[in-house]
Amino acid sequence: MTGRTRTTAPMTLWRLERVRLLRTHRWMILFGVFALTGVLGALGARYMNELVERFAGEVTIVAPDPRPVDGIIQFVSNATQLGVLAVVVVAAGALTVDAKPELAAFLRTKVTRAAILLVPAYTVTAVATVAALVVGTALTWVLTEALIGPLPAGSVLVGTLYGALFYAFAVAVVAAVAGYTRGQAATVFGALGALLLLPIVGIIDPVAAWLPSRLATAVAALVEGAPAGEFTRAAVVSVVATVALLALAAHRLERREL
Repeated sequence: MTGRTRTTAPMTLWRLERVRLLRTHRWMILFGVFALTGVLGALGARYMNELVERFAGEVTIVAPDPRPVDGIIQFVSNATQLGVLAVVVVAAGALTVDAKPELAAFLRTKVTRAAILLVPAYTVTAVATVAALVVGTALTWVLTEALIGPLPAGSVLVGTLYGALFYAFAVAVVAAVAGYTRGQAATVFGALGALLLLPIVGIIDPVAAWLPSRLATAVAALVEGAPAGEFTRAAVVSVVATVALLALAAHRLERREL
């Protein structure tokens, strides 16, 4: 009887980040929140009038019939609140590299530059976030078409791409904030504060068209008939800002001492 030697794949930084995402169940937070907001978005748009009538009592409320775009609007509204919160929490867990000094010291000895630790952590988190966004949008799309009516496929796809750019930017914001903080809680609050500041700045009309936060609701605007080119400036700023934030995060990680 011959024995078999079981070999395992080497634990690279990329595999480590994938394992951490799966075994800590962070992926469940992302996919769970976006899937839930997708389902509730379509159901809420379809049955909102019935719910209002049920709880309105003797008060008569006249509401328009639901439109297919209402499902997307409901999803976007929920995703920009619960979704962003989930993304920031999950990203902080992956990108606050020095939160645990012992683990950070060990990982730093395995790379030639500390900034290398940032690449797989950011990439795996951003890809998982975009995948969760796609799942949530797909659920909204399918349920909305089944319950209310058809949606323009091109607008949904382009709007989802714009949304992906925003969430990639949001993860980069977390990475940059993590360069100045050590604990995950501080990173979460700092990143949320930065992301919440963008819509406030967006009150200024000349600035609003350039802000990455504009991309978060692009899919709803496109489904309602807005031209795709209306979001080009925000998309360009989002890409440039993402690269700049990651460069800042890498610089801070290089200069930090444990």
